Order: sequence, then structure tokens, then C-alpha cells
Amino acid sequence: MIGKLRDALLRHPLAMVHLIRHEVEPADREWFERSRLHQIDSVPVDAFEVVRAGLMLLVASPRDPVLIFGQIACAALLIGLIRITRHRAATGASPRVLLGAWSRYLYVRAVAMTMINVAMLLEVSPDRMVPLAMLIGIIGTLDFYGQFTLPVPGVIAGWIGCAGFSVAMALRPEVAGWLVLMVGALQAAWIHVQMFNLNYMYATRRLRTRKLQTAHETIQLLLNQYDEHGSDWLVETDSKGHIVQPSDRLSRTTGMCPRELEGRKLVDLFERGAERDALRRAARQMKPFRDLPITFAHGDDLRHWSISGCPIYASNGEHRGFRGFIRDVTDRREAENRVRYLAQHDPLTGLANRAEFHARLEQLMEDKPRGRKVALLFIDLDHFKAINDSMGHDAGDRVLVETGRRLVEIAGSGAVVARLGGDEFAVILPRVSGPEQALDTADAFVRGLVEPIAIEGRKVQAGASVGVAIGPDHGSEGAQLLRAADLALYDAKAHGRGTASLYHEGMQRELLERRDLEADMRVAFAGGQFQLHYQPLHRLDTDAIAGFEALLRWHHPERGNVPPDVFIPIAEQSGLIVQIGEWVLREALAEAATWPKDLTVAVNVSAAQLRGGELLRQVVSALSTTGFDPRRLELEITETMLMEDSEAQLRLLHRLRALGVRIALDDFGTGYSSLNYLRAFPFDKIKIDRCFVTDLARNDESGAIVEAVLELAAKLNMQTIAEGVEDTEQLARLRERGCEQVQGYLFSRALPASDLPIEKISRKTSVPLPAVATIVGEPQGLRVSPALRLATEGTSALKVDCGN
Repeated sequence: MIGKLRDALLRHPLAMVHLIRHEVEPADREWFERSRLHQIDSVPVDAFEVVRAGLMLLVASPRDPVLIFGQIACAALLIGLIRITRHRAATGASPRVLLGAWSRYLYVRAVAMTMINVAMLLEVSPDRMVPLAMLIGIIGTLDFYGQFTLPVPGVIAGWIGCAGFSVAMALRPEVAGWLVLMVGALQAAWIHVQMFNLNYMYATRRLRTRKLQTAHETIQLLLNQYDEHGSDWLVETDSKGHIVQPSDRLSRTTGMCPRELEGRKLVDLFERGAERDALRRAARQMKPFRDLPITFAHGDDLRHWSISGCPIYASNGEHRGFRGFIRDVTDRREAENRVRYLAQHDPLTGLANRAEFHARLEQLMEDKPRGRKVALLFIDLDHFKAINDSMGHDAGDRVLVETGRRLVEIAGSGAVVARLGGDEFAVILPRVSGPEQALDTADAFVRGLVEPIAIEGRKVQAGASVGVAIGPDHGSEGAQLLRAADLALYDAKAHGRGTASLYHEGMQRELLERRDLEADMRVAFAGGQFQLHYQPLHRLDTDAIAGFEALLRWHHPERGNVPPDVFIPIAEQSGLIVQIGEWVLREALAEAATWPKDLTVAVNVSAAQLRGGELLRQVVSALSTTGFDPRRLELEITETMLMEDSEAQLRLLHRLRALGVRIALDDFGTGYSSLNYLRAFPFDKIKIDRCFVTDLARNDESGAIVEAVLELAAKLNMQTIAEGVEDTEQLARLRERGCEQVQGYLFSRALPASDLPIEKISRKTSVPLPAVATIVGEPQGLRVSPALRLATEGTSALKVDCGN
């Protein structure tokens, strides 16, 4: 009952709860609760109860023994509750528990006293009614001093007493009842306002005092720490700038004794220059200054300081000098210089890095005078990877450092030599007369870098190819010139390496188109333009869907639908196919997790995924992320994937089988060693290539091959599926020969996930994009452009079959 009343009061707009809600730091909560308890304990409550009971009996002078005994019993009860509460405090009860006990005491006291007061007001004679009413009011006012630290229980207790008093007075025949009730309502409001305001004044005073005390202790601690262990030191001058009373720390830092420093001008300690002049100007302005840099030299030791200060004035306004402090910032200055250097230079070779090279190129292209030509040369070491792999990274680093040194020596003064990353370098020649001069320099680079480099008693030859572009002939902007030089470098490598090529308009147009598509592909992958479509796998025994094969699709916003046979080879050569393949696996499993439990999903993988166990990591990661049943996953591989390192890859397939994943041999019959792989690994499924299915109706040889494959699979206990089924005659012949599953346009093209003819059992979870890894080496057929690497990193090569 009381709790409900309390909650209702606190929710009311007029409750003024903001007055009793105080912001107390977590570390100060227990202290604040103990302060409230201390305030309650400071009031002699038990003595007050004795005096109250005595005054009530004296003023009311009740004749009824029950009232006399009730008053005495009430006082005894309350004193007993007080003693019990204080005993709990003595036994170590927490402040929060004690405050709750005091709150309950206030409720009990309010009810008991109200009952006694009502009884006495109704019993008292008219000549004693007024003194008794005055006494009850005085006692209620004094209660504030013991109750305001518990504002809500105090207000409720006050209201209970006020209500009882008002009702008792209203029942007296000689008193106007409506007036008493009106005054009682005003009294209740007064109790509320006064109680909350008293609590607010008490709490804010205590909390502010606490904060000031904490701040004072913190400041004192900091001053003590500064005095004992600080890295700064104080300094004071007179009105003419002479040092006054130099501190021991200043003496130790400058290497001068206090006698030498006394009376010496402060600015004379520092090196001449702009920094000292700035300090003089700041002092002349007679205003505080902060963190002015200054350099101090003591013998060969050069130190960087930061000085702050403010003018000192006497009581009459006369300027007496300056007081400030000095901080040694040498380490910070050196660290900043180092960071600034590393932001612009390659840490290994000391050459300009990518960011600095790009900025210098853009600046030269914007600021060059009319008629001046700028040459951009891309240099790529021809045999660096072989040196790095055979002799180790330390030897590779030695080659890079020596390459950078030779480039700087050959390029001469004024040129910008940069290392873009790996074994790729670039040189900007800001003043060339024409292409002939640029090609002469490029040929000098080729001759200089083919000279052997001595490493650990051995001589190695790296060699280099150079691509040359001239601005503004080959591009008026830095990006255009970068692209032209990159195409020229590719041309140099295509012509046998160890040579230099000058860019021309007709150079490798097809390559340029492929690189544009590669760049679009990277954007497409990051932007979610790739999608998976799913082609049904049809069971011939039940004419039902057994599962779906996941097929990759790319809808370009400008090119439209890009065929898989166009973008997949480029993805393989650029290396992005690694991340695409991993995403395909995750996306397919996340989608298949929403299908009925009897449907499988087939995902094509490639040789790159098999290398180094990458496929096992991807499969385990995808299965754990999506919670997909591995027995419902089919991985389709081709026999050409097993030809590189068949033993290692077959071991990997066995580990995948141990997880419960099914392995299918795709494009069966198109290679010369299919039967060997069937003997070496127990595949779960054989996929008959579409070339045999297409000719099945009109070519007896194809029919014989299909029939032989189906019989072989039956004897090896392997499931069979035929792809590319497009007409009913093909389907009939496959059914006659015992093929178990088919797929093709006769049943359905590949469909988006939203159009699949199944009822999904759950919602699909989101699939994050895999992180893009660094390319190791160059894929065959398409060199990764240095210009493109300025904006993005590459990946290792991976093949994903995208089907129809």
C-alpha cells in the first residue's frame, strides 16, 4: 500500500523529483549514503521520543488510562526500533540496508503517532485542544530535522500525520471541518515542498564540498608529483628579463650553476633565430604566452624546449617581470620529425613512398610551365621474386636498397625517385626535352640495374623493365600519365623484359579494356554487385528437386549483364577470384540454410582453393558461420585441378570428406586421366559434361560414353548427374540409361534466390565480404598495375566455375 502510494507520488508532475535526484559519482555513492546516516544519527531521536511522549501527556492530560498507556507504549516501541536499527549499524550492516531500515521506522512511527494523536485530539477537553494542536504542529516541524535525508519516506510520513490531524480536528464539533481540511491540504503541500527543498540544500552542499575536497586533494597531489618527478621546471625573470632565483632543475638542465644563471637574460640562453625573436615579441606584448618553441644548445647537445609564461604585476600595477615554465620536448620533436619522414618516405630504401610520389606528380602536372615536358618512368625488377625466394627476405631487401641507390645516382638531381611497393619503382623527370631524353634515361636504368649485386659472397642479377610516358603528350593529369606508363611497362615485359618501352596510343587496347573491367570488378565486389543464381538439380526417380547449384552472376550498372566467361578469367588473373570464391561459398550456404532440410547446394571450387589447404579453411569458416549441415554441401571440382599436386589435393579432399562434405567430379570425361582419379579418390558424385549430353540424341558415340559412365558410377556406388539437358529426348535417353539427376534449361534456368520454387523455412543471415589479401607474385597473362595498387591491394589467384 505504502509502496504504491510512493510510486504514484514520484510519477506525478508536481512531485518535484528533480530536487531529490542527485548526480553522485559511483565512487562516492557509499560515502553519500553514510553522510545521510550520519545526519540521522546526529539527531537524539530516542530522547526526542521520550520528551514528545511526556509533553503530549502533560498538555493533553488524558483521563483514559488506555491513552496514557498507549502513549507510553508508542514511545517505547519507537525507541526499541531505534535501538535495533543502531545495533544493526554496529554489526556492520551496509549504509543502503540501514537507510532502508530507517525508512521503515519512519512509516511505523507515522502510523503509530497518528493513531495516538487522533485519539487524544478526539478525547481532549476543549480548553486543552488548542495547546495540544500547537504541540503536535511543533513536533511535526521538528521532525523535518530528522527526516529530510530520507525525503520520500519523510514526505509520506508527514502526509500520514497531517491527514490524521486534519480528520481528528474536523470531527470536533466546535471546529469548522471544511476549514480544517483545507488547511490540512495546504499543510501537506508545505510538507512536500519543505522536505524536498531541505534535502536538495543538504545534498548539494555535501556533494559540492566533496567535489571541492577531491579537487583540492588532486591538485595537491599533482603539485607534489610535479615538484618531485616533473619533467618541467619553473623560471622567473625581473622586469628587464633577467633570471631571478634560478631553480636547481634549471641549473642541472643548462649545465650552469645558479650563480652563473642569476642576473643573466633568459633569451640569451637560446640560439639566435626566428624562435628567439618570437619569444622577445611575446614578452614585449605584456600578455600571457603558451608553448613557444625554442632551441637550447649546450656544447654539442641541441635540445628543443617549449616555454610558457605570464607577466607579474605588483599591487600598485607595476610590472615586476615574468613567471613561467619550460618543458623539454626534444623527444617529441624528434618523434614528430620521424613520423613526418615516414609519412613521405619508404622506410627500407629512404626513397619517396607512394603518397609522396603521387603528391609530387600531381603538383608537377599542375604547376609545370607551358612547353615543359615531364617524364614518368615505371621500373619493375625482372627476377626479384626468384632472388627473394631462393636467398631469403634479407637478401631481397639488400637488392631493393641497392636498386634505389642506383636509380637515384642515374636519375641525377631534380628527379623524384620513389618505391611504390614490392619491387616496383617510379621516377619523375621534371624537365625533359622530349621522348628521346626520357628513353635514354630509361635505357641507362636498364643497363645500371642489370649489373650484378654482391650479397653474402654471391653475385645476383635482378634486371629491370621500364615503361615511359611523357606529359602532357600522354596525359595532362597524373592519373592519365600513371596509366600510360603502366601500359608501357607491360609492353616492355611482353617483349622479353630487360628493355624500355615508350607509350603510344595503340598499345594494348585489349589489355586496357581488361584492366577497366578488373577495376570495375573490384568496385562490384565491394559494392555488392555480384549475385548468386541457383539452378535446380532434378531427381529422375521422383521428379522432384534434389537441390540447387550456385552460379555467379554480375550485373554491371553500365555494361549490363557481364557473361561469366568474360569476367571469370580476368578475376582469376587479377587474383580477386580468391575473395569471390570465398564469398560464393558463404553466400550459398547462408541461402541454403533457409531451404527445406532435404535440399542440397552445389558450389564449384577451383585449383587455387585447393592449394595450401585454403579450401578447408574456407569451408570450415562458412559452415561455422552459417550453421549449415555439411552433409548437404556438394563441392564440385574438375580433374584439371588435381593435376598440379594431386597427392596433396587428394589428401585435402579426404579431410573435407571427413567433415561430411560431399565431393563431386565435374566435367567428367573431358580429360585424359578421369579414370585414374576415380580410382584414387571415392567421389560421391560424377557430373557428365554437357558436350556428351548435347550430342546424346544424334551421336551414338556420345550415347555409348554416357552409358559407360553411368554403368561405371553404379559399380563404384557413385551418384550421377547430367548437365545441359535442354530437350525431352535427351531427358528420355538419360532416364533409360539410369541417370539419377539432371539439370538444364529443360527444367529451369538459374534463378535468383527470391524466385526459387520452394518454401523457405527461415530467414537468411547476412554474409560479410572476405578481407582482400595481398597478391604474392604475378598471375599469368595479366600483370597487376602499379597505378591500380596505389588505390588497392591485390589477391592470390583462385578459380570459381560459374556454370551457365
